[in-house]
Amino acid sequence: MKEDYSEIKETVRPPSLKPGDEIRIIAPASVPDMRALSKSVTRLSKMGYRISLGKNIRKLVQRNSLSAPSQDRADEIMTAFSDDSVKAILCARGGYGSIHILPYLDYDLIREHPKIFVGYSDITALHMAINKLSGLITFHGPMPASDPDEYSKATFRNYIEVLSGKSEDLSQFVDNVVKYIYRGKVDGRSVGTNISVYSSLIGTNYLPSSNGRILFAEDTGITSGDLDRYFSVMQLSGILGRFVGFALGDFKQIVDIEEPMPYIEDIVQLYLTELQKPSIYGLPFGHVADSQMLIPMNAMMTLSTDYPYIELRENIVE
Repeated sequence: MKEDYSEIKETVRPPSLKPGDEIRIIAPASVPDMRALSKSVTRLSKMGYRISLGKNIRKLVQRNSLSAPSQDRADEIMTAFSDDSVKAILCARGGYGSIHILPYLDYDLIREHPKIFVGYSDITALHMAINKLSGLITFHGPMPASDPDEYSKATFRNYIEVLSGKSEDLSQFVDNVVKYIYRGKVDGRSVGTNISVYSSLIGTNYLPSSNGRILFAEDTGITSGDLDRYFSVMQLSGILGRFVGFALGDFKQIVDIEEPMPYIEDIVQLYLTELQKPSIYGLPFGHVADSQMLIPMNAMMTLSTDYPYIELRENIVE
């Protein structure tokens, strides 16, 4: 692609998922667990979808714990987007390494061939780059090699209803009481979700502007000190204060009994109370959540500290 890193302002919506559509599963980061992946493939096939696998899964090429070299992983993504028979792209798993392939993607081609794109965790790097440089709405959601149980639940049909354009109700994914940090209600465009991956893109050409955005954030294997640093860097770089609201999921905290530190929730409370922006904590998404809430990224929505917490303000599929 040409090196134009200006942010695309016009939102692109992918075509809705239809019965019998082809779903391509790719491995843009770490090597997937093939046994777990096969369970999800079986479930999706029984639902009537045609499943195809990207070349890095079919060939089982591996570099250390990555599914393939950077260029091969980028090619797998671009092949999926350029194939008009493919209607949705699911990332098999996260792990690490998505950030390596950002310079090799053709964001103009992605914009011209929009498709449903789903993943989370390390896939956050791809969400943010695609959201910024293609304008495409993408989706935080369960991944077939990481969350095979999600694909077997009766509630998985809720995901299909949203991706099919039959429902815009995101509250169906929230069955727990969510805490508020600072009360309020605000409209904004979503961005996120893994906060360490988000922070790693600060200063690069792949980070969307935080102006008017609602930050969705979660993480795993971090200390409260790590989270403090992420918020501090965002604050010092002028990013944190430009968000209009915050929606936090689950954080899997590392606790060292020899080096006692605050709880992660204390760090969240410290920063977000000071900002005085509508903010909630405990939405069902992240690495320790019982389920993965489907979150459209780069979509206009309303964040509220009262139920239903998150409401869409625009169509997310065509």
